[in-house]
Amino acid sequence: MRVRQFLPALAVALAATAALGPPVAAAPGEGGGAVSGTPTPSGGSGGTAYGQAAPKPKLKRKRHRARPTATELAPHRFPIAGAFDWGGPDARFGAKRKGHRHQGQDLPAAAGTPVVAPYRGVVAAVQYQAKGAGHYVVIRSEDYDYVFMHLRAGSTVVAEGQRVRTGQRIGDVGSTGESSGPHLHFEVWVGGWYAGGHPIDPLPLLQAWAGVSPTSG
Repeated sequence: MRVRQFLPALAVALAATAALGPPVAAAPGEGGGAVSGTPTPSGGSGGTAYGQAAPKPKLKRKRHRARPTATELAPHRFPIAGAFDWGGPDARFGAKRKGHRHQGQDLPAAAGTPVVAPYRGVVAAVQYQAKGAGHYVVIRSEDYDYVFMHLRAGSTVVAEGQRVRTGQRIGDVGSTGESSGPHLHFEVWVGGWYAGGHPIDPLPLLQAWAGVSPTSG
């Protein structure tokens, strides 16, 4: 009776041992008794080897937009501190001139109307050109070079090398040089005024600084 009772238990133990399979030898250099990695069945959720830690999930980093520069956020001032007009098609950037194209925007205004710096910078030039710009000033700022032409004689109150702040008066609207009437010829240069740079159409900037739509006059 005792043998008959023992045989079923022995059969169960042998079946369990056979299911485990033969023992796996430890890899060289590993401690005795360590089980070499055995891949999980295909379709297993982990996909890692037994006895190995699952890799940490990669964190998704949020993409942040580049912050605007201080210059882009800083307020600019319209270059004429008073009443002005946008002029007609002949006042625009690119309008035909004798032997060249217009490189700025003409802004008709009453003689003596203050002309101010759109943004802080350093005065790069204070000069006079009888057959052209008349009395003119160039300001080198962090974003652009700004040029103001046909200023009223004797109205310029800045000097070359002087630092100016946003909105500081630099002179008055006039009609010096080759000019048909009081107005400010205003230019914006990228990369330096006649120093490897080039002029761009200042009208969009002027309209933004004046707070008007493109169709306003």
